[in-house]
Amino acid sequence: MDAASPAAGIADPVEHLVREEEADAERIVGWVRILIALGLVAGGLVVTEVVGPVITEHARRGGLVAVVGGAAAFATLGVATLVIVARGWFRRWMAWVFATGDVAIVVLALQQGLAVAGLAGNWVAALPAAWAAPIVLSVGALRYRPAVQVWVSVAMLAGVTGVALSAGFAASPDAVGRTGASATELMFGRLHALQPYLMRAVMLALVGIATVVAMVRARRLLVRAVRETTRRASLARFLPPEIVPLVDRHDAGSLRRGRRQHATLLFVDLRDSTTIAERMEPERLSVFIAAFRRRVARAARAHGGVVDKFVGDGALLVFGVPQPRPDDAARALACARTLQALIERWNAKRRFDPAVRAGIGVHAGEVFCGVIGDEQRLEFTVLGDAVNVAARIQQATRAHGVPLLASGAVVAAAGETKRWREVSRESLRGRREPMPILAPDDGSAMPAA
Repeated sequence: MDAASPAAGIADPVEHLVREEEADAERIVGWVRILIALGLVAGGLVVTEVVGPVITEHARRGGLVAVVGGAAAFATLGVATLVIVARGWFRRWMAWVFATGDVAIVVLALQQGLAVAGLAGNWVAALPAAWAAPIVLSVGALRYRPAVQVWVSVAMLAGVTGVALSAGFAASPDAVGRTGASATELMFGRLHALQPYLMRAVMLALVGIATVVAMVRARRLLVRAVRETTRRASLARFLPPEIVPLVDRHDAGSLRRGRRQHATLLFVDLRDSTTIAERMEPERLSVFIAAFRRRVARAARAHGGVVDKFVGDGALLVFGVPQPRPDDAARALACARTLQALIERWNAKRRFDPAVRAGIGVHAGEVFCGVIGDEQRLEFTVLGDAVNVAARIQQATRAHGVPLLASGAVVAAAGETKRWREVSRESLRGRREPMPILAPDDGSAMPAA
């Protein structure tokens, strides 16, 4: 396939995918050509066995010639298309060749059918091959190529008209038919005079116009979808996946401008990471950190938290984005317990020596929350004193020898006061006023590092 033309920005993936879809469309059209061939054969049998008694032998013979020739040509072109696309030989200009081939097959089949049967051009619509024309126009809409479809529509109208005129077309209803035509043939001939054919031409043109309009709309939708998907993928490289849909909403202006709101914050940090890094090869260490981050992300998703950022072997999770909820504190504590359980199962499965340990600190308060930057580099960030306090509480897990600590405000908001015990009421580093720090009242503890 042709390589996408070099272009700036987002045009490259759009053009590349559209061209891939065009090749896939030709593959589908190839199969449809084969189906048309089978349909023509079936139609020929109907003409011969069912309709045969009410038309002349000449008409039957002409119909069969058109059917056999058209079916063979459509099947050949269909197989050739499938082979070319399957082998990767397809180029965009080939769509014009294939489309012209479709028109040529229909026109030649009609011409041969009339010639063999000795019928005038008025009988062109009576041949089964004539009804392949609207099928060809309809199938062409799969190509996402409006220009090609316009050409097919014009060429088909011109070709059918040329066949009818070259075989002799009688404008008067009474003049339709062969010399010595039967009464039945004359009766059918009145349906093949000038006025009915003008309406057929109008209807065929309308089919072509409708398919072109549908194709233009489908192409626009495809390009729009590719651009939107590409843009979202670009945003997802920088923003948490939970934030990407919010940035796209029309009412997300406050998130882009930034705002102050209440949120619950969870800091987690992997213990003894320096020792672990020294003992592992770089490849194993990369896999190890990735596995730890997967467990953090899994716990966050399970409780509706947003991973604000991963920093080395640590992470900051936020609960209450984009809007605070009454159960933010409860969900943050539940997330901490889930993460502890995931790490315990990880240790049991991998038999780490020493065991993997993590410190978790949870706090709540007012923060600045927003998406900053431009389309080239967006970043979701949470700033404020509450963030610093949550980090200090996480650091305090070392001194108190416990894996999980939370501020009194968080425990009270979660309604879990009876399940926690106070371990400290001293002021944290960087703060003057004392703050109650609590640990789960379940005897969980870890050796101080």
